[in-house]
Amino acid sequence: MDIAFTDNARSTNNSGSHLYDRDHFVRTFRLATERANQLGRQILVSITLPIALHDPQWLFTLFQQLDLGDRFFWSRSVDARALVGVGQAAAIETTGPERVSSAATAWRELRRDAIIEKISTDLPAYTSGPVLLGGFTFDTLTPRTDLWQNFPDGLLILPYLLFHSDEDKAGLTINALVDATDAYEQRANAVIETLQRLSHALQSTSAPSTEKPAPTNEEFITHNLLPAEQWKNQVAQAVEKIRAGEFEKVVLARAVQVEQANPFDVDATLQRLSQSYPGAYVFAIQRGSRYFMGATPERLVCSEDGQIQTMALAGSAPRGTTAEEDEHLGNELLHSEKNQGEHQFVVTTIRDALSTLCSRVWVADAPHLLKLKNIQHLETPIMGDLLPGHSILEAIEDLHPTPAVGGYPRLPALAAIGADEHLDRGWYAGPVGWIGTGGNGEFAVALRSGLVEGRQATLFAGCGIVADSNPESEYQESCLKLQVMLRGLGGEK
Repeated sequence: MDIAFTDNARSTNNSGSHLYDRDHFVRTFRLATERANQLGRQILVSITLPIALHDPQWLFTLFQQLDLGDRFFWSRSVDARALVGVGQAAAIETTGPERVSSAATAWRELRRDAIIEKISTDLPAYTSGPVLLGGFTFDTLTPRTDLWQNFPDGLLILPYLLFHSDEDKAGLTINALVDATDAYEQRANAVIETLQRLSHALQSTSAPSTEKPAPTNEEFITHNLLPAEQWKNQVAQAVEKIRAGEFEKVVLARAVQVEQANPFDVDATLQRLSQSYPGAYVFAIQRGSRYFMGATPERLVCSEDGQIQTMALAGSAPRGTTAEEDEHLGNELLHSEKNQGEHQFVVTTIRDALSTLCSRVWVADAPHLLKLKNIQHLETPIMGDLLPGHSILEAIEDLHPTPAVGGYPRLPALAAIGADEHLDRGWYAGPVGWIGTGGNGEFAVALRSGLVEGRQATLFAGCGIVADSNPESEYQESCLKLQVMLRGLGGEK
């Protein structure tokens, strides 16, 4: 048994099951109603319990069975960290160019006077307590279409239930907003009932297979949202503008729609992505019948114990079919003047942005190769000591969009994207991730991603265009990047 409850006693049985005192829930919710009455506003209650370690993808599937609302998934296998949420205790929704700073203000307000309890010291270090999950649009300049309905400019959701784990510990956080007029015993009973349902599901459902789901036998029907030749013409026109001195680099994205006869299996897609790309951030954010999901290699920023970490990721090459070919392609990438120049744009921009938030900034001496399943990139780690009073959300506002996903200089490149790209990027290439208490959090750039709804998926890929870019080569590179989600959906061997 993974979770069990008693009416009066809190203890731990021989099997390691945690027995939780129901009366404690009642007292906590009563305190919250009293505080809400005193302050004249809702009060956040967040209680974290220890729970046995489980496969996070299994929890993602079980959470759907609980029928508590939308689901959320975040994991990077090599870090052994995962967050899986369901339901919505609160949501921060923002619009306009100030979407990130507005979210930071709302998060401070939500935490003010909150009741935060951790019913053990044996919990994951950085994710216990209230944690928001969500993301932001790439920009607020591009006209919105129905494609990204229910994905506003900024959205951070506090799940009703959040499973979170690291290498050797796991926790389950219950979040709730409490009004002065709430019946606190009923609120406590509702939480107990939900946890008992989860406990029953964990006991009665077979553990998942560790094997990667087989590719689907479905036939994919694909078509470009913008014809290939038209996109190549966009690249050629961008090269002309760069050579004319309008900007030094611009990132142009394209999208492909994929359909099949039956609905795509979101859970199987997550499993394929996690197993194929253990070094990538695998994520899924549900909004009704739509999932924005992907496996992105690019961390935007991470903050732990006052230290902020990020990386410059720009410059790409395919993987080789043999070890010798792979080494040759990697060496070509490391010594490519075009790719090194593109990469240095990103390094310089990130270093300058962090210098306003950090007391010290470290940049690795030279880029190394980040090798993924079917593509490799140039990567340079960058770290800094965050100044007191600053947060990861401020870093997001300063760092995004990096030259790797926007261009350089930023403003003329973004203007060119808005005028010439003819694509509603929505959350593609925007920041996605999580933020917790104490300034801890992690956001990635939503690359290698797509919107999945029923039988249809819209997949995105972008390429950095510089003065010597070749339209045909850039198109082939974009196809290579689209393979990540195509394989994830089960359409590519």
